Amino acid sequence: MTFTEAADVAVLGGLLALVAWRARPITEAVRLRNAVLLQRGRAEDFTWTPPSFPPDFKVERLAPPPEFRDIVTSLVGEGDRGDWENALTLATHLTEHVEDRGPIQADLLTTYRAIRNGYGYCADFVRIFLALAHSCGLIARQWAFSFDGFGGHGHTVVEVFDRQRKKWLLIDVLNNFHAIDVATGEPLSALEYRDALLGKRPPAATQANGPGRLGFPYDHKAVDYYQRGINQWYMWWGNAVFSYDANPLVRWSAAVSNKLAHLAAIVVGVQPRIRIYETAENAAEVRRIFALRRILFAGGAVAIVLALVLVFQLMTSAGDPMAAR
Repeated sequence: MTFTEAADVAVLGGLLALVAWRARPITEAVRLRNAVLLQRGRAEDFTWTPPSFPPDFKVERLAPPPEFRDIVTSLVGEGDRGDWENALTLATHLTEHVEDRGPIQADLLTTYRAIRNGYGYCADFVRIFLALAHSCGLIARQWAFSFDGFGGHGHTVVEVFDRQRKKWLLIDVLNNFHAIDVATGEPLSALEYRDALLGKRPPAATQANGPGRLGFPYDHKAVDYYQRGINQWYMWWGNAVFSYDANPLVRWSAAVSNKLAHLAAIVVGVQPRIRIYETAENAAEVRRIFALRRILFAGGAVAIVLALVLVFQLMTSAGDPMAAR
């Protein structure tokens, strides 16, 4: 190996070591992933309603597997029930055995079974809710908010589109509640609940989805929790959880490690992007996370160039007997 080749290897190794160092603990790894996936958002980006979808929103098109169809049939039957009633039934089912026994990070069916055995974090519950909702004919989308500048310390919830009310409605699946307008008792959307917490609309209250464990036995606890992340909201720009799981490269990578599966999903394009809900209050945080994004992309570009140069050098050396001495 020549000096130049050794220098290329050293720089590449240094870049990888730097990323690995920045990716610890896991919440920082999530921040790096989020920075790669981030897109700027405008208020009108979040007001769309089915059957119309944004052209770049990854809508689930695959038919649900038989196992999930059977689960949904056992829960809601095949009668003429409303979307909101069905959504609450699905959410209630998932919180029947909550025990906080740890995260799951597996394929959909394995994750569902683990949730029924007391495992799972909020992201696991939301992922399976999206799968059950699609299997039930419901349209759902995923919101999240963070407490640490769009990193991995935060929470995630869903909205279900109620075709009878013609509006999105918030469900906090893991914490077993939805938000209602105090005066009317009507369920609220995610942004309506957010506005209520900010005092921009009439007061809201929380109401249990069903008889499972309440994440917040007292309403003010939920308010405090949500207000901590009130300026760091974003939406996952897709709900195609079955398509994600079905991708061959993602499935192969998941057998090696969950982190590799996330990387593979980004590379093949089945990982949804993240659309930030931008406000005047979070402008500084948005600037910081997009600065990190620029650094990551610049580092990635340098790594690609160095890798190509190294490959060229190695191929040249292999064809030059004198260079190999």
